[in-house]
Amino acid sequence: MPSPLHTPVASVRIALLCLLWLGMGHSVWSQTPPDISCNPNGDWVLITNYDGGELTVVVDQNVPNLRVGICTYEPVNVTFTGPFVGNVTEVLYAGFNSAQNNNNCGFPITTSSFTGIDPAVVDVEVYPPVTVISPPNPDYFNLPNGWNQGIICLFTCDLNTNQGGCNTVDQVVAYFQSQFGGTLRGLDVQYACWTPSAPRTISSITGACCGICPTTSSTSSATVCANELPYVWNGLTFNGSGIQTAVLTNAAGCDSLATFELSVEDEVAAVDVQTACGSFTWVDGITYTASTSSPTVQFPGGSAAGCDSVLTLDLTVHPISSTSSEITACGAFLAPDGTLYTSSTTLTFTESSQLGCDSTVTIDLTIVPAPSISFDLLLPDPASGNSSLGAVPTASGPIATWDWTCTTAGGIFSSTDESPQFNLPDGVYGNAVVQVVATDANGCTATASGTVTLEASSALFVPTSFSPNNDGVNDVFQVEGFGIDPSSFRLEIFNRWGERVFFSLNPDEPWLGNFAGGEYYLPDATYTYLLQIAATERRTGTITLFR
Repeated sequence: MPSPLHTPVASVRIALLCLLWLGMGHSVWSQTPPDISCNPNGDWVLITNYDGGELTVVVDQNVPNLRVGICTYEPVNVTFTGPFVGNVTEVLYAGFNSAQNNNNCGFPITTSSFTGIDPAVVDVEVYPPVTVISPPNPDYFNLPNGWNQGIICLFTCDLNTNQGGCNTVDQVVAYFQSQFGGTLRGLDVQYACWTPSAPRTISSITGACCGICPTTSSTSSATVCANELPYVWNGLTFNGSGIQTAVLTNAAGCDSLATFELSVEDEVAAVDVQTACGSFTWVDGITYTASTSSPTVQFPGGSAAGCDSVLTLDLTVHPISSTSSEITACGAFLAPDGTLYTSSTTLTFTESSQLGCDSTVTIDLTIVPAPSISFDLLLPDPASGNSSLGAVPTASGPIATWDWTCTTAGGIFSSTDESPQFNLPDGVYGNAVVQVVATDANGCTATASGTVTLEASSALFVPTSFSPNNDGVNDVFQVEGFGIDPSSFRLEIFNRWGERVFFSLNPDEPWLGNFAGGEYYLPDATYTYLLQIAATERRTGTITLFR
């Protein structure tokens, strides 16, 4: 006989002791299973044939959590009876259930029915899938043995017998085992129709399944504190963590094995790490002003298991600093908080240190006036042999130091005189940029600059900015120099939109910052000029107006 494809099913057949072959139309009962205790996960029996018919199941044995499986190809009318019918927790039918109107038994039924049982525990599965393919032999496809498409019926326990259109026993048993779980206690197989005169009793199928006193077992655990030792449970003494088992008697008078696991928790120690600025008040009610790691507090029953716990403070105290300074500012002072001060005052504000603690900052602020500076350029006169470029400054107050630079194509020249003279090399022409940085006694500075165009035959000065505010310093824009041809002179000034705001053919006429010589004075902005000083000499540039 070839071995079954699935060894777990073969193990089930061995546990049943034997599954006897059934002839056509005859019943052969399986041997009585051994007298063993019931499975707490449930016990089940399987009753099956080919033709269906009238099946009477007598539950005459006190089997708790009993499950009944029924498998037929044709419809079956099942009647449950017996003193322990209430122990049945599940009835599972698997088969065709007269899907092809098969009813060879001639009973007045068309589909399977179930009476004498709670309908809620009945489950009818028509043609459920097969999970076991059998038998594993080379002639399988030449001699079909076992219907491998779905569970339909079982009429023999012999794997080597041609099953015709039915399943093999391992296919059917594997399906019901997968649905029920627990333990198979009996298998009743026949071929012919069931009749009411031959009822199936649970006791004849299962034997004395629950005739012995089963031993039960239970497991429990607890966690105690070290000061509760020794700990006594059901007569067992624990002096520390561990597992012990006691033999007790349950309500049915049977042995009960009780396993108890004890965990012992020691006193819990924890550290409270804190960082503070200046001072810190802890749970002990004390305010600490310096770093420390020695304070402790004990909490009776403070752990999760109710054991005592000790808390230690690890405190770092950062100091709160206070600084003061004196600051002298020129004209205005922008404080760290974004406030602009224009007069002397005392400021106090806080700022955060790198340690996150606020520090107090006091500033004694003195505002001194910032100087203002402008200058006029004295152009060189090549005709008279004067090749130096001079500057005459005008300042709003006393100036302590002067720092002049003159940048030309021939080099950069500097001077610290109040009114410098820059001796330019012969042949230098083009733009000459003159800048000055003036510093007063308070260290406040003022700057000014101007540009002049030097030519081989003339020296021309075109200011780059002016301030028409009637303060007597740089109030007008006027082109000055030598070699200007009055008959060819033309000056036009435009705003940023290309609108002409000033026009003059007279080199002696200054621009006052007004519009077209009228009473409307233009706003601060940068303007563009077009300048012609000779018939063939034209220039363009920009000038900044600010008041």
